[in-house]
Amino acid sequence: MLTALGFVVLGTLEIGSGFTYVVLIPVAIFLVGFFVVPLVVNGRVRVRLQDGVLTAGKQSIPVTQLTSVTPLDRAETRLQLGPRADPAAYTMVRGWIGPSVMLRLANPQPVPYWLVSTRHPDELAAAIKASRNQVRAAR
Repeated sequence: MLTALGFVVLGTLEIGSGFTYVVLIPVAIFLVGFFVVPLVVNGRVRVRLQDGVLTAGKQSIPVTQLTSVTPLDRAETRLQLGPRADPAAYTMVRGWIGPSVMLRLANPQPVPYWLVSTRHPDELAAAIKASRNQVRAAR
């Protein structure tokens, strides 16, 4: 976010140098909309586990549909997004959050797994496993 604000300030000074504030203000407003607004909108995406349902972004899945839950560090996440990536996978990844959780689905068609970035992959994995056990015990 700080980098984006730096781009806005430098861009405004670079583009608007030699002009009055009449030009500087619209340039600054445009650059804020171009650099800062997408970061803010993308940063509002949440991962939530409630009543046996995991919600990541706009997608939801019951925890009973998950066969394995694997926390991944930054390097493993990078591999899963690059050389080991499956184009059919659902990814809810925020670039500034390195670790993630890989969730394998019971029915791998059409989506074989979910990859969800989180700052606390071990805690999320443990919560999903506990929720899955709780739902199964309630049956």
